[in-house]
Amino acid sequence: MEFVDIRDCAELPRARRGGDLLGAIELTIGPVTLFGPNWVSDIELLWGFVTDLVAGYRRDGRAEVGFPDQPARITLEPVPPGLIRITVAGEPYRETAVTGEEKLLSALEVGAEEFFAKLLELTGRSGAGRTGPSA
Repeated sequence: MEFVDIRDCAELPRARRGGDLLGAIELTIGPVTLFGPNWVSDIELLWGFVTDLVAGYRRDGRAEVGFPDQPARITLEPVPPGLIRITVAGEPYRETAVTGEEKLLSALEVGAEEFFAKLLELTGRSGAGRTGPSA
């Protein structure tokens, strides 16, 4: 599978399976790559789940979601003061990193906003996979 950065697209990428737009989110914190090209999923749903993850963490102080097409989970947990632990786990894979709480949450929110804005630009429709409070 060839990856393209959706931000660089003038039209919707043609790599589709059964109507799903497949893609991956790349997230590296320091030397730890939490997920990237090996974590291919329905990208619209994945970004929707990420918005749910951030909203759940902001609401409850901890949150967990699954990948739409992978047997894995993403967990956010507070590590006081002002830090957050993100864990991506799915047999046999497990990676964890700690970073600034607001830095990570803001980066995930901005990534989701950019993705859904580009999706709207390319398709004329809002993100159907968005289920978070900013949907």
